[in-house]
Amino acid sequence: MKRIIILLAMSVMFIILSGCASIFHGTTQTIHVRSEEPETKLYLNDVELGITGSQKGTYAVTSIPKKDLKKAVLKATKQDCAPVLSKIETRFDATSLFGILIDYGLISILVVDWAATGAVTEAARTDYVLTPNCSPGNTGTPTWINIEKKEPVKE
Repeated sequence: MKRIIILLAMSVMFIILSGCASIFHGTTQTIHVRSEEPETKLYLNDVELGITGSQKGTYAVTSIPKKDLKKAVLKATKQDCAPVLSKIETRFDATSLFGILIDYGLISILVVDWAATGAVTEAARTDYVLTPNCSPGNTGTPTWINIEKKEPVKE
């Protein structure tokens, strides 16, 4: 009898401490960043990810906790060029809605997937192309890029 109670308690703990989005899609997101301009420095939140090679299209890869996706900023810089910045676009991960079947979503969605792990959010895109503006005389103001439209954002 004691063994059954312990097994039942462990099963309940497993169900309560897991959210569907964090189980199926994890709590981190892998992002690929590349530049069409050789020798470009790539950054995530001012932390250098790497420098692209001498060939076009070389890239850097990083893993970001899903909790931090909404505030993450990618940046590409090169000497004598205007830097380019972009926010990581996010969307709702519908997998977390399966938590409604477990506990009506009270613990699995609200506490685990949303508050604890941030797994209700996922990157809308995992591949980003950021190319600094290396036009002659253009070393000034950074340009924010709208990735979906691939054009500068007008402020």
